[in-house]
Amino acid sequence: MSAERKTSAVILRNRGGFLAADFLFAIVIASGLCVVFFCLSFTLSMVEVGQYIAFSVSRAHMAGHKTQDDQEQAAKTKFGSLQKNKVLSPLFNNGWFEITNLDIRGGGAGGKDFGDRYPKEKDTSRGVPQVGVRLNFEAKMLDIKIPMLGSTDPDGKGFKAFLTGLLVREPSSEECRKQVKEERYKAILNLDPRFEKSAGRASETDYVPMEDNGC
Repeated sequence: MSAERKTSAVILRNRGGFLAADFLFAIVIASGLCVVFFCLSFTLSMVEVGQYIAFSVSRAHMAGHKTQDDQEQAAKTKFGSLQKNKVLSPLFNNGWFEITNLDIRGGGAGGKDFGDRYPKEKDTSRGVPQVGVRLNFEAKMLDIKIPMLGSTDPDGKGFKAFLTGLLVREPSSEECRKQVKEERYKAILNLDPRFEKSAGRASETDYVPMEDNGC
């Protein structure tokens, strides 16, 4: 065997550098997985922050006020103040996360609720009204491309979810006065003719409800 062939055989049997190649391959995969897990854990942390925002806005909406419109405005004001908060605003203005589309559903005579998304039991006519607020949460941070692993969002639809805060809204003062003056008072008069004679429908326009906190 010639010297040249012997040299070629030695080179082919030489395993030097295989460990370095395996290390480089493994470190790229491990680094990619670390990035994915970091983005996922950070996103879950931001979901908790976003859920606090939804709860805080819903709490502002549930408190009693003069009218239902005032209650909705209180929720919008609270949401605006949280968006401008010096601690929270950097978290949602860096392009990684977004919280948008404040949806307020307070029920009431002309209002809507979330019964279409959270329906009550079919075998019962009673249930807690599904009222409160809902926000759109989008995690753009999860839309990343990892070497050797590919894109985390191949369909391009993004990572979106709803943040919902359901708190039963207190009736407004307007709703309570209407209930007491227009319905309860008339119901009392209709109980028996004697009530109509003693109270008199002529004084119906002068009736002043003495309710507590508007109800």
